[in-house]
Amino acid sequence: MPSAVCRALIAVLCTGLAAFFGFVGWNKAFAPLEDLARYHAWTVYLPEWLGCAVGWSELALALGLLAVLIGKPRYARIAALLLIANQLAAALVHLTHGEASALPQNAVLIALLAFTARAARPAPHQD
Repeated sequence: MPSAVCRALIAVLCTGLAAFFGFVGWNKAFAPLEDLARYHAWTVYLPEWLGCAVGWSELALALGLLAVLIGKPRYARIAALLLIANQLAAALVHLTHGEASALPQNAVLIALLAFTARAARPAPHQD
């Protein structure tokens, strides 16, 4: 079982990641395509309905990250793993559309999400 300090640090990390993915998810779900293009959102290269679906999924997964705050680390771990897949897709889209300058952001997010997924493991059951 992680110490109270570790649990607090995990909660802070999950909260920060949830705020980020909540923000970008909201924009992908609701912002006009012109705004998304101006801010280099990777979903502009997808059909509009799929880009909105990605936004809604990011919003839902942001909530999943917050599950760690109510003692449900398993849900935060699942959300982090799914967001890694999201960021791998984003990196692939950026790469195939000549936007290599976006890749460091994807790499940092993947690293933070991987750490979160590893750290937010539920405690093993003791007999």
